[in-house]
Amino acid sequence: MSQPSATLDDPILHASPEFINNPYPTLTRFREEAPVFWSEKGKYWIVSKYADIQGILRDLHYEKGLQNSKMLNPVVKMLPPVKEAIKSRSTWVLNQNPPDHTRLRSLVNRAFTPTMVNSMREHIEAIANRLLDEVAAKDEMDIVHDFAFPLPVTVIAEMLGVPPEDREKIKAFSKPLTDGLEPGFDLARMTRSNQAVRDFEDYLRPLVEERRKNGKNDLITALVAAEEQGDKLSMDELLGNCVLLLVAGHETTVNLISNGILALLKHPDQMELLKAQPALCVTAVNEFLRYESPVQTVRRMAAQDLVLHGQKIEEGDVLLLLLGAANRDPDQFPNADQLDITRADNKHLAFGSGIHHCLGSSLAEVEGQIAVGTLLKRFPNLKLKSPKVEFKFPFALRGPKELQVSF
Repeated sequence: MSQPSATLDDPILHASPEFINNPYPTLTRFREEAPVFWSEKGKYWIVSKYADIQGILRDLHYEKGLQNSKMLNPVVKMLPPVKEAIKSRSTWVLNQNPPDHTRLRSLVNRAFTPTMVNSMREHIEAIANRLLDEVAAKDEMDIVHDFAFPLPVTVIAEMLGVPPEDREKIKAFSKPLTDGLEPGFDLARMTRSNQAVRDFEDYLRPLVEERRKNGKNDLITALVAAEEQGDKLSMDELLGNCVLLLVAGHETTVNLISNGILALLKHPDQMELLKAQPALCVTAVNEFLRYESPVQTVRRMAAQDLVLHGQKIEEGDVLLLLLGAANRDPDQFPNADQLDITRADNKHLAFGSGIHHCLGSSLAEVEGQIAVGTLLKRFPNLKLKSPKVEFKFPFALRGPKELQVSF
């Protein structure tokens, strides 16, 4: 492997607090100096330009899944936490390639039709108002823990069919599950993530069996019905994709809402514009997704030898795609580092692209629009309590640890 730039180093593994809190100067350097960069530490290629990432996401020569990746040498693959992680994640539609991806996505996608998502608007707004009612008398709140976290977890738990009394259990599963998505193979983190997968699947099994006997209007019932109608959705696939829906349908939306509110608080002119023109919430949410992408990195694997920016990428090589860097690429977005809630033709990559475009994107957009719109309507005098806001580690899923505001 050749090294494109001797002055750059992989900032993502063991990322510094400075990078976590403001990665964009570093991401700009990668785009400008080494758009295709071999990380010796991570044993993957880092790709940072919009056009390259969009092309890779749409090109089936770049595959999902790490089972055949050279990133994992044979010894590492034999480690129990790694074997377990590969086995459990291989059932996720997110990590499948055609034709299995096509079959699984057609099943899971039934929960996210535009009609179904739009039918949930009033209910999501009611949840948002109820959460704000609980803090209204305090004159202050933590946006993350009091609002952005409970809103989407309540929505996805209801969609799955989780009883209200078990919602706290679902919340507890989320953090270790999402930590397991970070690049690199930290065995302790992977072990915690695997345990969360096992615990959540153990919780789901009796719920699945109960739905076989007494179906309800929820996603688990829909997936059980699909299995029994001969679509060959195995129990492992059913459970695995429920795990995926918890991760994808919750943590990323928490970050979308938190990042969006923080961006407005740091750009008061944009906040005033949105309060004056609430209809701008649609373009505003897409701008939040671009400006501070909730998902910063995704992986692909080369299915054959390829050349990108003069770099030879060999079959089995892993590519780490920096969505946050792509979404700040000035070649695609004029004034890319500027927040503009009126930005038109905003073709951000926050939801990916191609066949793996986020199947819950329409739900996330609606949740973001309702959350931001309801919050500004209820508390128009929203203010940051402290200008210093720290972002969560790890880096792959980006959002503030907490967001203390007064109103």
